[in-house]
Amino acid sequence: MNRLVRLAKTYSPTRIAGALRRRAAGYLRKWQYRPQQTKQLREAVFFESFQGKVIGDNPLDIYNELRRRRPDLEYIWTIGPETQAPEGARGVRFASKEWLVALATSKYLVNNTNWPWYFRKVPGQVYLQTWHGTPLKRLGREIPNNNLTKSYLDTMDREASYWDYLISPNPFCTEIFPGAFGYRGRIIETGYPRNDRLSSASALDRALIRQRLGINNPNTRVVLYAPTWRDYKRSATGNWESVTFMDEDIELPPGFQMLYRGHTNTHAAHKTKVAGGAIDVTKYPDVTELYLAADILITDFSSVMFDFTVTGKPVLFLAPDLERYRAERGFYFDFEATAPGPILKTDSEVVAALARIDEISAEYSVKYRAWQQKFNSLEDGKAAARVADIVFS
Repeated sequence: MNRLVRLAKTYSPTRIAGALRRRAAGYLRKWQYRPQQTKQLREAVFFESFQGKVIGDNPLDIYNELRRRRPDLEYIWTIGPETQAPEGARGVRFASKEWLVALATSKYLVNNTNWPWYFRKVPGQVYLQTWHGTPLKRLGREIPNNNLTKSYLDTMDREASYWDYLISPNPFCTEIFPGAFGYRGRIIETGYPRNDRLSSASALDRALIRQRLGINNPNTRVVLYAPTWRDYKRSATGNWESVTFMDEDIELPPGFQMLYRGHTNTHAAHKTKVAGGAIDVTKYPDVTELYLAADILITDFSSVMFDFTVTGKPVLFLAPDLERYRAERGFYFDFEATAPGPILKTDSEVVAALARIDEISAEYSVKYRAWQQKFNSLEDGKAAARVADIVFS
């Protein structure tokens, strides 16, 4: 009964109507897509990152490596209303006719999420699934009290059966991913291509990024606040609501500047007013550049925690809903015992922690190094090269 009540609250008439419209559009695209599959495959690599909402993540760094190695290949990217293809590639709008043709006829497919439910891989296609983060929270089939529908689980199983390669950033993910995704294919444990630049960027690179953000004082301590989305925060239309646990009037210690980065899933509901005079970088095209610009990360349960620790810079966790989130979503490990920084409940605790951030870094140094050894051991700046060697040589 509790599950029925929860579902009744979750699936409002507006949300159901939206889902029906999307399903109808999906059938129309399916009828347009399937005839394209009879065409001959071409020597093309089709990249997608978060349905074209972002031109980045692992696909972008793989693209940059491939473009240097394989000028003979055609490169195509999914783009959205606010994104454009990187230099040297052709952009196709998500779900357009040109997009359907690219999906059906490109020899190589590279994605960090999934293709739509009507996708079917044709003989000769090679599908590289990069995924998009080391998980703290449970994924897919391992989410407790899973409310995913049978049709969604069937789609997920079919999608995973099409993967020829799945990238793993570390041994932990190599162990976790098969059960979460129902995947029995080849996992390539390479590190994450998106983190390569964290190992190779120079002080000049960092200074130029900060200047683009309007931060010209080299002594300013930049704080990147990047919370993840919440399963329980959805609007009547089905969009995830933006998340912040910072008061709009929060005052940081002198010499600090905050950047606010909303999650990709919350773009549609993003608010323009953010905490504490923060610079809103939600739609900044390259999150890796934000890691380089920042001196400190504040997050909660987001996979950004695993990427940011490649830099060796301090992390704070603002998680007032820790107990609820853990109960509803589940964790893969004891977060409180292993976190490489303090877990805070209020923004006043955040301000106090920032004021003594150097002391906190020293206090957590042993946990931080253990974290890096477990999750960052492969992040040496050569992950994209390893992927290219395996998949595209």
